[in-house]
Amino acid sequence: MRMADFICAGAQKSGTTWLYAQINRHPQVFMQDKELNYFYRDLPLSWYREQFAAAADGQLCGDISPNYAAFEGLAGAIHALCPQALLLHLLRNPVDRAFSQWKMARYLGNIPRDAPFIEAFRQNMQFMKRRGEYAVILEEYSRYYPLGDRLGVFWYDDISRRPAELFGDICSFLGIDSNWRPQELNAVVAPSPEKGTIDAGDAEEVAAYYQPFDARLCALLGLSSLPWSR
Repeated sequence: MRMADFICAGAQKSGTTWLYAQINRHPQVFMQDKELNYFYRDLPLSWYREQFAAAADGQLCGDISPNYAAFEGLAGAIHALCPQALLLHLLRNPVDRAFSQWKMARYLGNIPRDAPFIEAFRQNMQFMKRRGEYAVILEEYSRYYPLGDRLGVFWYDDISRRPAELFGDICSFLGIDSNWRPQELNAVVAPSPEKGTIDAGDAEEVAAYYQPFDARLCALLGLSSLPWSR
């Protein structure tokens, strides 16, 4: 029985719906629904295997579940079951990511609609802080999946700046045809139903919180700066 050949573990609100919509069209990829969320739910192994049972020979089986990154210690559980998998992380400006999550969570009723963004962030509602602590998350995953080899990092900003190149980079990382392109590569996927802009003071506070994590991320990836700080 098949298992996941690649897993996108995060980050939520960082382009994973775009990735699912595009990569799921690739003839060398097989996926069921987005967000299987198997590794933190009480489900039998047979259920997870069944999600990939219809994959054809030669297709890679994928699991795009950005909630995985929210849970500390989950990397070990993933590796125990899928040691040969490739892991992907799409990363976004953590301030924008948190604000986008807050809007979505209010819309879905996962947090109170009257909860101000900055209070939701301070209280780490829905793991809002943790999801943007990219260095901590990648350090955990890189203990099981070598960074750059079996752990690939890609940037949300490239979805709008260079979508074709980003898609090709991801395909190359997965070892599938990197010249193939979906027809609607530039289409907007799942626009936010909630409007509004972040308060400048709130943005400054959240950015200050993430500054040391961003510095660690630069060091981890060998970068002088991050896409959102240029």
